[in-house]
Amino acid sequence: MKLNMISIEKDGIIRVATDGNITSADFDASGKNPLEGLLGQTWYTNRVLLNMDRTDYIDSSAIGWLISCHKQFKEGGGTLVVHNIQPSVKQILDVLKISKVVPLCASEADARALVTGGSR
Repeated sequence: MKLNMISIEKDGIIRVATDGNITSADFDASGKNPLEGLLGQTWYTNRVLLNMDRTDYIDSSAIGWLISCHKQFKEGGGTLVVHNIQPSVKQILDVLKISKVVPLCASEADARALVTGGSR
């Protein structure tokens, strides 16, 4: 997995995109979150829209990472919303009912509305 920062918006929302499959190979033994390398030590205090339209496969490590990230964002005062999820990945997330824990949206506009409390 590669994480790319797309932009930091005027309203403080940070747009991040994944590129490639997300598997256990993407997480090192130190336990450092990949978002920390991209956003800095206080990554969990930001409002992040995570675009997954270039990720076709995730394994259990990736699911654990999403859940852990969501928890850290929530505890740190930030927000994580995942959007534009490929059908193969969405199917896995739906079977596991991940949307009960991690906010998942069909589009970036829906994710932005969720983060800002606005309507689409």
